Amino acid sequence: MAPEPVPPSRSLAWLRAGTDHLSAHVAKIPEDRFDGLIALPGWTAAHLLTHLARNADALGNLVEWATTGVETPMYPGGPAQRAADIESGVRREPRAILADFADSAVRLSARLDALPDEAWARTVRTAQGDAMPAAVIPWLRVREVWIHAIDLNTGATFADLPGDLATTLLDDVVSRLAAHPDCPALILRPGTGTALVTRPDVADAAEAAGTTAALLGWLTGRTTGADLGPDPLPDLPAWL
Repeated sequence: MAPEPVPPSRSLAWLRAGTDHLSAHVAKIPEDRFDGLIALPGWTAAHLLTHLARNADALGNLVEWATTGVETPMYPGGPAQRAADIESGVRREPRAILADFADSAVRLSARLDALPDEAWARTVRTAQGDAMPAAVIPWLRVREVWIHAIDLNTGATFADLPGDLATTLLDDVVSRLAAHPDCPALILRPGTGTALVTRPDVADAAEAAGTTAALLGWLTGRTTGADLGPDPLPDLPAWL
């Protein structure tokens, strides 16, 4: 069962906090380390910051779609152009990358703040072709800023997430994994709250128990899950 949609007022508050949190960790990266590898395979800090800037602009395109009613794809040039924009962006000087990252976040925030009330219910489509109400747009960015702060390897962890955000994100991640045909049967027991199940019709499910932060680390591929139980855990498909 898919989790309940997050109200825009709540996701916008999480987005503001997450953008500040991410920016604080970006500020820890020395300029001579922008070409150093981070937690994402094959990517440097320059790759990730360029991706985040282009993602902000892409979500801004969806806000434009919701505002005007005119279809505006996230990435008009498709996946190939998205990848090319990132690769060209990493060749810039660190200060240009930082300015682009900061300016794109400001642009997206202004667009979201200006979105008319009636536009939140209008349907837009993600880059993957999934239809959704515009009210989901801030949530998409919430995931980006909080999770990618961890990928920078500057000390951010899932434990930094506000408790209600961590619970909501866990529900979202588990729901997406459960919809994947290659997802194994899992029973996930966070430290607080109800157990989450990916395959209710399968009796022999692997169990993982730990804090919400520890479960998020494993389910999103950021940790091995070694601290989630005595038994070996199954391989997982990508959640997103």
